[in-house]
Amino acid sequence: MLKVKIVLYCLIGVMVAGIGFVSYHHLREEPRALLSVLPKNTDVSLNHIHHVATRDGVKEWTLDAETAQFQKADNKTLFKDISVTFFLNDGKTLHLNGRDGVLMTDSKDMEVWGDVVVRNGGYEFNADKLLYEHKSHTISTKTPIVIKGNGIEVTGDSMTFNLQTEQVMVRGRVKAVFENCTL
Repeated sequence: MLKVKIVLYCLIGVMVAGIGFVSYHHLREEPRALLSVLPKNTDVSLNHIHHVATRDGVKEWTLDAETAQFQKADNKTLFKDISVTFFLNDGKTLHLNGRDGVLMTDSKDMEVWGDVVVRNGGYEFNADKLLYEHKSHTISTKTPIVIKGNGIEVTGDSMTFNLQTEQVMVRGRVKAVFENCTL
């Protein structure tokens, strides 16, 4: 019985080694076959990525995503299941999550869409799409938004949030509801 198990394990080992050897030689002779699995116009594709953006040694934001596809010709990286944490001047953080996103690698501007949720302290806001402009350090949307937190609910047609001053500007059919708060 012991000899049968040893022979079986040896056969399995030889089969795995043979498959690996054949695959290695095929890809060595045909390296383009490996690239054929990438989507068209994609130069590099990665899973489970983490990126940290710094300026003068200070962390500005981190980005995590399930997948990333870099397109050198368009200077952009496409993301699935994206999560970004912005580090504010006062040590607080702002967390942004969405289904899809794109980072323009030359400007560091970012767009996130699909079930977008942003959390900052006790506040949360939802939008269909958000744009981060690196040069102005702002997050904005031209889609309807809802901001909730600390007994306040604000809705509007568009919004801009300045990451440096932490000021929010809501525009277009703005409605605010205050519950159980003192002014």
